Amino acid sequence: MYFQLLLLFIIYQFQGERSSTAPYYLLKGKKSGQTIQDVTYFSLHPYFGLYPKLSKEIYEVEIEKLLAERLIVMNESTLAITEKGLHKIVSARRPLYNGWILRGKEFVFWARVELIVQTLSQFQGNEKKFVPVQKSNDVHQFVKEFLQQRDFQSSSFGANFKQQLFGLLENPQLLEIHRHLFVYRLSGYKNSGLTWEQLASHHQMTVLDVKFLFIECLHILLNDITEEKYPDFHALTKGIYVQTTLTESALKTSNLFGKGYSIEQIASMRFLKENTIEDHVIEIVSADPNFPIHSFIADEQIQQVLQIARERQTKKLKTIREQLPELSYFQIRLALTKGGEVNG
Repeated sequence: MYFQLLLLFIIYQFQGERSSTAPYYLLKGKKSGQTIQDVTYFSLHPYFGLYPKLSKEIYEVEIEKLLAERLIVMNESTLAITEKGLHKIVSARRPLYNGWILRGKEFVFWARVELIVQTLSQFQGNEKKFVPVQKSNDVHQFVKEFLQQRDFQSSSFGANFKQQLFGLLENPQLLEIHRHLFVYRLSGYKNSGLTWEQLASHHQMTVLDVKFLFIECLHILLNDITEEKYPDFHALTKGIYVQTTLTESALKTSNLFGKGYSIEQIASMRFLKENTIEDHVIEIVSADPNFPIHSFIADEQIQQVLQIARERQTKKLKTIREQLPELSYFQIRLALTKGGEVNG
């Protein structure tokens, strides 16, 4: 039910203006112009890229359940939340995610924590030979360096690390189920972490539900970690937060804009279509509200677009262009993206 509730929040944000696959691509973190611009249009940053491994089949099954329960309706190819669905999210706790910045890297943080806890537990049990619960060489190397820089075999380090972990888990934003999932996924001396299936069975939830709750738990914890409060855990966040939200291709385009080239010139230089470069501009503006766009659209035109969007309560390009035929679809997209940044 938790995953279904999450879908309801997302479908509500889309305001009935996107296809049934839009929430799927959002959760997958699809790096298309449409998905990335929708993140800004509809203030969906928290949910972007939460679960790249989400299968289309599982997603469609959950959508069918929501339709069957009349929590959502399908209008042609678009999804909209019903009054019954709206009532459900109004009375529900809002999910706490930071997908736009973390992009799945919360699991790298988790892998580091898990291996450190396992190592400390094994050493405390005087068992120095064990099979690491994590298989990644990058995680092994990171943890090895982390522990070597500290007197990790001392009782004081273990006690301090444990105290920091307990402090993190006392975060009032965490639910009891968050704490349970976090603790029972950990492995240690003569103790293996529970599988997703075991946790789902214990809580009488689906595997998808417990996975999304676990992701939320990690996001809440990462949002709380500072060097002052949790110095050791802060060290484990190295490289976790995305430094630039731009795709590699959009970053190249951004660099060329910085050198003064136009859309036409960049398209020619990069052997790409102009509308691809326009997609990059939308992506760049989503990431950087200060990116200059006055060579593409005037302030007055931006305000006209936003006013029509407010009056008609729509972000459909065709509807807005009917009122402003002198503007291109690109200019309207740009105005909506700029407006999304202001409002978001």
